[in-house]
Amino acid sequence: MPDPAKLKALQEDKAFHYQQDLKPDLSAWERFWQRVGRYLNNVTAARSFNVFWKYFLYAFALGVTVFVVLKLLQVDLVGLFGRKAVPVALAYDTYRENIHEIDFAALIEEAEAQGDYRRAIRLHYLQTLKRLTDQGFIHWKPGKTNRSYVTEIRDHALRQSFAHVTGLFEYVWYGGSALDEAHFQTVRASFLTFTHTLRATA
Repeated sequence: MPDPAKLKALQEDKAFHYQQDLKPDLSAWERFWQRVGRYLNNVTAARSFNVFWKYFLYAFALGVTVFVVLKLLQVDLVGLFGRKAVPVALAYDTYRENIHEIDFAALIEEAEAQGDYRRAIRLHYLQTLKRLTDQGFIHWKPGKTNRSYVTEIRDHALRQSFAHVTGLFEYVWYGGSALDEAHFQTVRASFLTFTHTLRATA
């Protein structure tokens, strides 16, 4: 029989006191998320899920590579994958005009008589470039961008006015839409106003 004193000492020793922690009951919300967590663990552990992500990453890397290559080749992605505006046939080469060799009065009259208002606005813009060049506000050169001419003008008011007619021209010429007579007269009036401003600045 064990020694009563020794038995009592063992009973009082805290090292031999064992107890089980009871977890509190989970709420319905916690049980829901516990189930969701178990489901997601089962899905991500499945082989089919790993295969899916493997091929997804391959497809993503391929897509990025194709995008970069097309950008480097300067391919028009909008025109490639979407509807592109049908270009309007132009009656003359727009990239080889020499503004110092054009008879603006005759050509503008001809374009207006034919109802070719887009071409008439183009000629008004080129005539404006010639006037700015003749008065020393810009240095005309084939291949220069319209915005380059805008930034060359140092007079603030004149630059703003020229930027306005430049925007009108670009909208008419590069917009690709037909220009009716009423809108043409409005745009033409803006060019005439700029001409008056330019004469006053000289």
